[in-house]
Amino acid sequence: MNFKTLLLGSAAAMLMAGGAQAADLTVAEPVDYVKVCDAFGAGFFYSPGTDTCIKIGGYVKFGTSFGNNSDLGTFNGAYPDSNWGNFYTEVSIQATASSVTEYGNLTGFIDMRAKTGNSSGSDETLSDYINASTNSAYVDSAYLELGPLKAGYFTSLFDFGRGYNDTGMFGSDSTVDHIQLTYAVNGFGLALSVEDGRDRGTLANGFLYDAGNPIPYSEVNQDNVPDVVGAITYASGIFSAKVAAAYTNQSVSYNYNNDTFEGDSGWAIGGGLEIALDSFSAGDRFFISAAYGDNANSYTGISGGTSVAGFVGPYLNNAVAVLPGTSWSALASYKHVWTPQLWSSLSGGYANFDGTDYTRTGLGIGSVGQYDANVDAWRVGFTTAYTPVKGLDLVGDVFYTNVKVDDQTNGIDVVDGDAWTFNLFLKRSW
Repeated sequence: MNFKTLLLGSAAAMLMAGGAQAADLTVAEPVDYVKVCDAFGAGFFYSPGTDTCIKIGGYVKFGTSFGNNSDLGTFNGAYPDSNWGNFYTEVSIQATASSVTEYGNLTGFIDMRAKTGNSSGSDETLSDYINASTNSAYVDSAYLELGPLKAGYFTSLFDFGRGYNDTGMFGSDSTVDHIQLTYAVNGFGLALSVEDGRDRGTLANGFLYDAGNPIPYSEVNQDNVPDVVGAITYASGIFSAKVAAAYTNQSVSYNYNNDTFEGDSGWAIGGGLEIALDSFSAGDRFFISAAYGDNANSYTGISGGTSVAGFVGPYLNNAVAVLPGTSWSALASYKHVWTPQLWSSLSGGYANFDGTDYTRTGLGIGSVGQYDANVDAWRVGFTTAYTPVKGLDLVGDVFYTNVKVDDQTNGIDVVDGDAWTFNLFLKRSW
């Protein structure tokens, strides 16, 4: 055996041994890495193994408030020497799932929130009061969307926004269960929505009185029919506008001829316009809106989310929602951007309600019997927001509110006073 033969034989033996060992090794599965999805904007990624794009967001918000509402609310009545309102912490977890289908984009969205703190007794809805008291998680909004169809719990089609501030001026500001159909072309949009009016506080069980005795809602002759809202929108260049109309069935009046409580249908119409003033100063915006309603108080800000009744007290919202009469509101708001990290806004608004004299409600705050209510309220507010780093906002919001509620039938001033409040909060968003 020569050296060449020995070398070839050794090499063959080593190859056979290596092959035998390789056969015993487990083959690693390919790794399915998370991939960025740019089909729906920034922040989306593909759910591994699917064609669904996911986005996770949310915020943590800490706030406090100071002020005096002794003429209107309950806080200063309980603590007459204190102007401190409340500390609270609010958290939000938001998830969006979107995919492309042959019928259009399919999207699901949910915003779960929880809130701590002690109620300040003013400028909050009944839902806010309950959530702050129980510290329980709740659905702030959730919906599914397929092409032009959108259904779930989200902002009413009638709403226009409450200006460039955290507190908001008086007006429709409601999140409701509804189904909405939208069509858009060449900057114009047409939308129709069928909404659950009960989310606006229209079933005021326990807030109707007859000779001082609560009236069960089962004794009110009112049909539970959904609200119907239609809207036309337009956006082009520096202008963005919206006009909306609504049919509702939320008010209740007393029929003296039949000695019965009757439900009344109503309607509302409103519009909003935003103008971008970048040519004047980069980032500046001006917004105006107005609404008029007949037996539709939650659509004009007399009751509802950002409303006169909501400011006076959370329980009053449901009572004022059913009062029959005409109402209107208007607001204007201007936002000026000082630097990319600093902006301020100045806002003002007014709301009025003129009730009929066929209402027989006590509201828990005034006379019981025939009640011809008249409401006048106005508010001015100034907001400044500073963003020292991306995702962190420091916001100060100060506003003054004046409210007057008259029982014209009995000559009684139910509410007559003013209040000021300063809100300060830190918010980390992602």
